[in-house]
Amino acid sequence: MDPWLQPFSRPFSRRSTSPRKDSRPASPRDSTPTSPIDSKQTSPQKESRTMNGLLSPEFIPVSRSNSDASPRSSTSGRRESILEVVKNRLRSSSNASMASNKSQAVDFSDVENWFNGFRQYNRLISISTSTQPVPTKEIEKASKVLSKNCGGQFIHGIPESVFDIALLWCPAGILERSNPEEPSWSWSGYTGTVNFPFDPTSCPDIYKLPRGEGSWFRSEIKHFTVGPSDHKQRYTVRRDRKSSALRVDYQTPFDTPHGSYPSIESDTLHFSASTISAERFDVKQIEHNGKAIPCSHLINDKDQACGVIMDYESSLLTTHHEGDWEYVLLSRNLWREPSPDNRRPSLNTMHPSGTPIWDGERFLWDAHVGECDEEHFAVGDWKMLNVMLIKWVDNGKNAERVAIARIHEDAWNARSPRQKEIVLK
Repeated sequence: MDPWLQPFSRPFSRRSTSPRKDSRPASPRDSTPTSPIDSKQTSPQKESRTMNGLLSPEFIPVSRSNSDASPRSSTSGRRESILEVVKNRLRSSSNASMASNKSQAVDFSDVENWFNGFRQYNRLISISTSTQPVPTKEIEKASKVLSKNCGGQFIHGIPESVFDIALLWCPAGILERSNPEEPSWSWSGYTGTVNFPFDPTSCPDIYKLPRGEGSWFRSEIKHFTVGPSDHKQRYTVRRDRKSSALRVDYQTPFDTPHGSYPSIESDTLHFSASTISAERFDVKQIEHNGKAIPCSHLINDKDQACGVIMDYESSLLTTHHEGDWEYVLLSRNLWREPSPDNRRPSLNTMHPSGTPIWDGERFLWDAHVGECDEEHFAVGDWKMLNVMLIKWVDNGKNAERVAIARIHEDAWNARSPRQKEIVLK
């Protein structure tokens, strides 16, 4: 079977009938398989469609003849030549302290702006979510200090001042939805470890750039509001546009104030965004040192690697499928080549530019994920788009977050994106 391509089941198109193994780490709650795909298989699967047009597995007998080879085997040589993990020859992992965040207290007392504020928030959440239960009192205390010193409120654990960046939280291991009272778009609704791999305040290759080089981060959303369907009762998320320390570009010069505080229905997030269908994309699990990491390659309908999705392939396969799935454009990060002058900081939340690799304890400093097939997708400062994979529920009335992903701009535009009103619960 083509080493880059593994079938991504419903609602994406199935590319292969070869059996697969679950490559994600075991979850404490994984006592029984949740899908036929997760159990040991002796038969490949045949496609059949449900009434809503989605693919459902159907078993067919195994043929032991040599004709069972994947039809994509002719491209395997090309795929093997593309590195999934790119080593950075300009930096060494041995030239830095290996101190862990767990041994370093997070101090918010001297924080005066959201550049340092979000960096500390990142550390706190990355540490706190690794323990069960989450120390709510510590997070509440930190939230009050950050709101007082830096401004803005917290909405389900997400700081509104840096809302675009904070929405890009990703799993650092197996996540399980544990609190249905919390929205799918916040880490507060899950049990498991999370991190922030696209935080520009924790990327020395970016935040050390001269101010003359402009912004580090671009939002693609004009406004976020939270609350019920009635516009008059919603609260406008007030993002920090005044801080000179945060070099973020926004679509509009200001967020029109509405509402003084998020309502009890603030679990519903409203915004307008560019979207594409998730149909005809495949995923392929990425491994580092023989171990699956919470990151998979996105493969388009031309068999080209066009981005990454920040989760285990098997977690995506076992996610409950109800309605249509789409990718929603949120933002962009500036990309820069790793600088050999930047020594690795001691904090384990610091990471290189692009898509970094979490090894279970920290982000690697001397390697990153090769996001795209550079033969077809050119590298560029703003070429990679930060998107959210969503699934529509309640007969298409509302949506829920599935994962964060990054897709190359050219692959995105090739899918004829459409502007939509998103109601995210």
